[in-house]
Amino acid sequence: MAIGSWTPENEKSALSIDLQWLHRCVVISKEGQLEELPSPFTDDEQQRYGVFMRVSQAHWQAATADFSNDDIVALIRFFTRAEKLINGWDAGKESPAIWLNKVLRSRGEKLDRDMLIWIRSNTDNRFIPNGGF
Repeated sequence: MAIGSWTPENEKSALSIDLQWLHRCVVISKEGQLEELPSPFTDDEQQRYGVFMRVSQAHWQAATADFSNDDIVALIRFFTRAEKLINGWDAGKESPAIWLNKVLRSRGEKLDRDMLIWIRSNTDNRFIPNGGF
């Protein structure tokens, strides 16, 4: 079992989200392997990538600028389940699923009703998908 580690805010701002890892997350989601989490990742990877669960919206906007809307929806699915299934990846109102939903909305896209129902039935995080107001 991996334990999350704390990263100071000034160090978080200097982080760059690993795009290879994000593409791996898309594949895990699209291939229906979400319920196998955390097993696709080693303990070291769980610890290393867990810090990205609480980075800013700007980080997510920059990292996913070249991702398709379908890939972003796949990432929303991934992070919705990962937060619940991977120890130390809880993010609350800073969840990547929230920031990714905002990326979609900035593109003029909205999550459909089926996706919203799926989110509600697959997370305990009351802030997903729209954040805290």
